[in-house]
Amino acid sequence: MAEIYQFPKTAQEQEAERQLTEAMRAFNAAVKNAAKCGFEIELMPGTWSFTNYSRSPVPFINFTARLPGRRMEPEFGEI
Repeated sequence: MAEIYQFPKTAQEQEAERQLTEAMRAFNAAVKNAAKCGFEIELMPGTWSFTNYSRSPVPFINFTARLPGRRMEPEFGEI
C-alpha cells in the first residue's frame, strides 16, 4: 500500500489558517462573555451563494445578541 504525503501549506494558506483560528477564538470568547452578562445569543448559519473566489458556497454566521425584555433590530456579523 502506498503512503500518502501531503504537500506543505504555502505561507498564504498558513496565514489564512492562523487568522481563522484567531477569529474563532475571539468570537467564542465574545459569545461566552455576552452570555455571562445575561445576553440571549442566537446563531444562524448561512451561505454566500455568489462569490468570485470560491466554486462552492462560502459559509457565514448571522448572530443576534439581546438582553431579555428588550427588543432591538438584529445585528449581523460576518466571519
